[in-house]
Amino acid sequence: MSIFLYSCSGSAKYYKAGEKLEKKGLVNEAAEFYLESLKRNNTNTKARIKLKEVGQKYLDFLSSKFFREYNVGENESAISTFEKLKDFYERASILGVELSYPSAYKEDYQVAVNNYVEDNYNKGVSIYKQKRYKEAIPYFEKVKKYYPEYKKVQKYYTIATCEPLYQSVLTDVQNKNYKKALQNIEQIHRISTNYKSSKEIESACLAAISKDILVFRPKLSNPYIRVNLDKELTDLVLNNIVSQTKINYVEIKEDNTFGIFYYDAVENNKELLSAIAKAANADYFFVVYINNRQVNSPSPQSKQLTAYQQFVTKVGENYITNYKPVQYNNVKVQKSYGFNLNYKLIQTSNLQVVLNQLFPIVASEKKEYNEFLYKPTANIKDFFPYNPAATPPFNQYNPKQWRELFFVNKQMKTDEELKQEAIQKAVHQIQKSLSTGIK
Repeated sequence: MSIFLYSCSGSAKYYKAGEKLEKKGLVNEAAEFYLESLKRNNTNTKARIKLKEVGQKYLDFLSSKFFREYNVGENESAISTFEKLKDFYERASILGVELSYPSAYKEDYQVAVNNYVEDNYNKGVSIYKQKRYKEAIPYFEKVKKYYPEYKKVQKYYTIATCEPLYQSVLTDVQNKNYKKALQNIEQIHRISTNYKSSKEIESACLAAISKDILVFRPKLSNPYIRVNLDKELTDLVLNNIVSQTKINYVEIKEDNTFGIFYYDAVENNKELLSAIAKAANADYFFVVYINNRQVNSPSPQSKQLTAYQQFVTKVGENYITNYKPVQYNNVKVQKSYGFNLNYKLIQTSNLQVVLNQLFPIVASEKKEYNEFLYKPTANIKDFFPYNPAATPPFNQYNPKQWRELFFVNKQMKTDEELKQEAIQKAVHQIQKSLSTGIK
């Protein structure tokens, strides 16, 4: 069992790969494979010994490399080398293998970091002062990696990152490209939430592109509406729509001041509609009503079929397999909840109908299941939808899906659940239309 676990962990595989690399003189690569071998199986003694031996050679190599790079002033390379050294040292230590390197190198590494930070800061500031902001950013990022609060690096980094975006925003606003301006402001605010006047410009852009929709709630005083309107569903959909305050820079509102009107009664009175639009400061009118509610819950369709139960009996030294017919029902049931969604979107500036939709909404559920006439005590795997003894092999199939139909949850959604599902479909359809129909 221990040999089996040793192999399955992959430890042996990595150990052998490490040996091959070591024989080729690739000590550095071999050290990593020995470490991975021990990581996968901490009881692998051979891997532990090899990691101690070859891992130390790897650390000695990195130590020598760091010493050379540090003494010739190659700070970036020296820092990278020491961080590799420290990372390997710590990973080996976690596995209980203690390696060593000159302790003085920790101080040398810190000196290299300080020199590296100072050098990149000075280069970044020099480029920044020439307003070559994008070129300066990588230098400031190198500084921030080690000392995020170093001198004025955060201030310079913020300006270097935000200023080009801010200038683009000003150009976009001048060209009335408000959506693009908002996208750039969003990027600015990820770095600084109060950069210059970005917040004020954001508010102005939102005001410029936002559209207000005034909802008309149908009134039963109209004979056509009274006959066709499903007031309950219409109110439920409208309430959902009004509560969705923002849809792609669109605000939907219902002003009680104009509750005495319903659109069908005043749609031919352009003067009145224009006055309502002006008073409500609306860009669009929205009208909706629902009719033709249909709730269908037909009786389940049941069909009696024959399954075959397998029996295995021992006769002498032989086992005999027989199949006994068993009756079961295949049941199909479905129910649905639907209605017609009617809505209009009217542009107030010219009273032009932008959208005029009649959309059927249906929420439904279908289920199919099998049930035995008399619940058997045998395992379901003993049952087949065909007689294996009398069915040619090429007509036989995997009965897994058929068997699963005996365990289907027979509980159907209630009418109320389907109604709520249909309402959400209607709301989604309206939101989708508004997002594409409003310019």
